Amino acid sequence: MPRTHARARTCILAPLAVAILALTATPSSAELTPWDQEKVTALAGDLHKKTQELRASVRREVPPTTGSPSNRAHFRFRDELQAIEATARRLHNALAAGEGQAETLPTYRRMIRSVRAAAEEIPRLNVVEPTASLIDAVAEVLRTLRPYYEEQPII
Repeated sequence: MPRTHARARTCILAPLAVAILALTATPSSAELTPWDQEKVTALAGDLHKKTQELRASVRREVPPTTGSPSNRAHFRFRDELQAIEATARRLHNALAAGEGQAETLPTYRRMIRSVRAAAEEIPRLNVVEPTASLIDAVAEVLRTLRPYYEEQPII
């Protein structure tokens, strides 16, 4: 693929990384969404499924040239995806076993730390489809799940 296409993808993905980082930023103040065990469990299951799909997609990609900055970013991103997937699985399993918001909050927070770390690598990657769409899908589930764990800023 010509270099111009790789640059175009990077330009498209940089705003995505900013959006993911903004999504995971600590909000100022407001109230949590009332807890709905069934809905949160379903969201966590969807998140786990989508992170599995994303991780599989990234693993199928051919890594960039050895020693290049994008090569290092690629493997850091893959490592964070592994942590995100494992934490999403733990979150889903805990919720499915009946654990509530207080019990699962540390797991959620651990996952968000990994999401932030992965998002920082995105601008240095040459992400292709379907990986870019899967990143969007994971971010969308996180946006839906967030109000159950984090207070939303007052607008």
